[in-house]
Amino acid sequence: MTSSTYKLEFLTPCLCAGADPKTAELRPSAVRGQLRWWFRALGGSFEEESKVFGRIGKKDEARGSAVVVRTRILGKPPVWEPPEFGPNDPESYVWYFAKVSGKTEEDKKDRSPGPRWQSAGAFAAGTKWELRVVVRQPLDATLRAKFDDALKCFLSLGSIGLRATRGLGAFHCAEAPFAEASLRPVLEKAGFALETKGAAKDVAEVAKTIGSLVKGTRKAKGWKNDSQTGSETPSPMGTSNAPRQTSAIWFRPVRDPNAADRLRLVVFEAPHKRVLGAVSDKPVSVGKTPSEIVLPPPPKPRNQF
Repeated sequence: MTSSTYKLEFLTPCLCAGADPKTAELRPSAVRGQLRWWFRALGGSFEEESKVFGRIGKKDEARGSAVVVRTRILGKPPVWEPPEFGPNDPESYVWYFAKVSGKTEEDKKDRSPGPRWQSAGAFAAGTKWELRVVVRQPLDATLRAKFDDALKCFLSLGSIGLRATRGLGAFHCAEAPFAEASLRPVLEKAGFALETKGAAKDVAEVAKTIGSLVKGTRKAKGWKNDSQTGSETPSPMGTSNAPRQTSAIWFRPVRDPNAADRLRLVVFEAPHKRVLGAVSDKPVSVGKTPSEIVLPPPPKPRNQF
């Protein structure tokens, strides 16, 4: 049995909860789910995933997990203040679905926030927490190497909770900070694409940047996403209508290595064959030169008389 402990700090608010959506709760199952995602996205097969994380099934098929995850919040977390934003603001691409989460489609018409949209519903940026990972059963060298890669990528580029692909729930790990030089070979070998998109001074600025890039990229590629009419184009950026599909393109704030009080924005795209359905499978957008992850064009000036 091996055990490792990691110290982490949320860089952006984490909207995660258990049975009560009004109260933030950092559950080990949320971390396990992300570790499984990374293991699968990096190339692990279903059988390999089952050996590492276990699976349910008939008596002769069920397996216990070789990995145990424990989490705990350290100290008293700072208080989160839900941000104000308008429906046409670029940051609405980050915040809107988190704000109305937990409401029915009929309830959403009154524009009131959902149960999570209150101070107790999220862990604020600056919240410190601890992760303990125990490998309690021996894994062969190949499986252990694949699990270690998944854990490394999660600690450096993972995120937790609602809107994780849009920058929320991002964290910094003291033992495994984002280091492009060491991560890129692992990611590119598995078919990931990666690029960086500049710096931001705080959560508000990075949310505005992410929203602008989502809006601009969708527009440039013709990927419709109209929440009012329900008109959507299945794409690697995700689809909320059937077939529901999470995004393969992740916007991930990381701590700027040159300024601890600033954020850098990393964008990565997971291999489509492992994380997307066929209807959303399109050509890769991330990592191109010139970049295809773009801001919207500036508004046309009004005619002056």
